[in-house]
Amino acid sequence: MTTPLPRFGIVIVLVAVLIAIGMPWIVPAYFLTTFILFFVWAMVAQGWNLVWGIAGVWSLGQMAIFAMAGYCTGWIVIHTGISTGLAAVIGVLISLVASVVMSIPSIRLKGVYVILFTISFHELFRTLLMTDTSGFTGGQFGLPSYGGFVSKEIPFSERTRIYYYIALILFIFVTAGMAILLRSRLGLAFRAIGQAPLYAASRGISLFKTQIQAFLIGGLFAGVAGSFWAGYFGTMQPGILSYDTLVLLLAMMVIGGWGTFFGPILGALLLTWVSEALHQAHEFRMIILGSLVVIAAVLFPAGLSPQVERFSRFIIRRLGRVNQH
Repeated sequence: MTTPLPRFGIVIVLVAVLIAIGMPWIVPAYFLTTFILFFVWAMVAQGWNLVWGIAGVWSLGQMAIFAMAGYCTGWIVIHTGISTGLAAVIGVLISLVASVVMSIPSIRLKGVYVILFTISFHELFRTLLMTDTSGFTGGQFGLPSYGGFVSKEIPFSERTRIYYYIALILFIFVTAGMAILLRSRLGLAFRAIGQAPLYAASRGISLFKTQIQAFLIGGLFAGVAGSFWAGYFGTMQPGILSYDTLVLLLAMMVIGGWGTFFGPILGALLLTWVSEALHQAHEFRMIILGSLVVIAAVLFPAGLSPQVERFSRFIIRRLGRVNQH
């Protein structure tokens, strides 16, 4: 009775992977760049969802960790001359350290005070980047251009195809890791401290240790995305920490669905394409995105992910009945 259901789910996943692998040979390079952005934002959103949506820590510091990994990657390439790939690994490691530094005060605080502290962390880092006159970060102009993961001598279309596959592999790594994590004992502990912290503590779960682990994993995802961003664009600018970007990520979480597995991915997929479509209407872009958040919050308080999952289960059940007949 139940065997058709998992088989159908496996087929869907395999088809999605095959489509993703074949995408660079089907669509123009411009569309691939949008998919690359989707992969990046989906990685950041999944890390943020783990910290806030699942572990219940109201942090707004995810983009600061993202930018720190990217800036460290670029700075290391410029001033040491080592390969961008090795610099990206170091950038991710530095982002993990920054995650721990940000997590300890955040865990000591509660509720809105966590928001105030982490947004202050975000704003402090942005201000340091913008006002730097020593040349360390390039100030408001950002880091000077440097070599990315792929040589710029390679034609644009082929270079974009390579970057697409790198981003796809990283996205699969992060998403598969998230899926495994949420089914593990640590994943259950994250949900427990997010939904019932007092009960979790009574069952022997250390809130302090578990929340730090959430920050570390969330920081890992943001660091991977930030280091890739630095290697993809071959530069880093403080504009990445603008409130437009923060609102875009928040919209992804609200529309996709906080605390769900597919929510950040679905939100990133929808909002990346909407944001790119509204790129020319910059003055109205944030108004439209804000309106979408309000509408989604009113019509779908839990986000679109539960609705999509419910519809998918309905289709799977119908197909299972057809197979039985």
